[in-house]
Amino acid sequence: MPASAQLDHLITLLDDESPVVQEALQREFTSMRRDLPERLKHLDRQLTLDEERHVGRLLEPARKAELEETWMRWRWLDNTHAQLEEGLAQISAYLNGWRTQPGDLAQRLDALAEEAFRECGRMDARELSEWLFAMKDGTVRFRGNSKDYYSARNSNLFWVLETGLGNPISLCCLYRLLGQRFGLDIQGCNFPGHFLARVEMLGRSWLVDCFNRGRFMLAGDVAKHHPAANPAIEDVIRQPASVDQTLLRILRNLDEACERTDNLPLRQTMRRLAVKLMEEQ
Repeated sequence: MPASAQLDHLITLLDDESPVVQEALQREFTSMRRDLPERLKHLDRQLTLDEERHVGRLLEPARKAELEETWMRWRWLDNTHAQLEEGLAQISAYLNGWRTQPGDLAQRLDALAEEAFRECGRMDARELSEWLFAMKDGTVRFRGNSKDYYSARNSNLFWVLETGLGNPISLCCLYRLLGQRFGLDIQGCNFPGHFLARVEMLGRSWLVDCFNRGRFMLAGDVAKHHPAANPAIEDVIRQPASVDQTLLRILRNLDEACERTDNLPLRQTMRRLAVKLMEEQ
């Protein structure tokens, strides 16, 4: 039987209630999960919403196991930008669904960097922030999702890239990873309650609020005048956020988002990732 005909036959069995059939389907779909999206392109029709849901259900155990088994591989990459991108790619691909692979994130970021370069050429950190977050002609590419601030989707960079919405840390990570493609050393600042980006320009340290239109603030002014200003805050502002701190904060955001929506399975998965990260610190 041709591969496309075999796949079409498997799809017709998705709603079969027999446990034996479901176990067989799970084995078949799991074995082809890497190239399943490409195979589906050769069918004469698209999957229905119910079929998409059934396939996701069948693939979920393998996807979860693979995420947990490979989670800490980002630690062995040779620079912090690559580590952050790999960690985010793994989390985001899992959140985005079975059609998405972690390697897809680099392609999406490369395409965005190429778009930015075509429009503006090489940019410094402030210019890149304006391109990403500032209002122009009544529109903005990326902005804070203030209406649905606690949604788990805000931690999924694929969703952020698709919708232009995110939370403070996902927008800062987008800014940082895009900046790396322009040769810019943009860091994170693990500011309590509101993650910020951190930039060195013209001999001065700046904090960038990507959630609020990419606003640039002198780090020293924030340290002195913020309501929470104290010596500990000054240390946070002075030291770039580590990859471990950034990823752990994302996982804690997801933990809170899942608690709000009673999504216990996803919450347990994100907690296991967080525990593995903390155990290897």
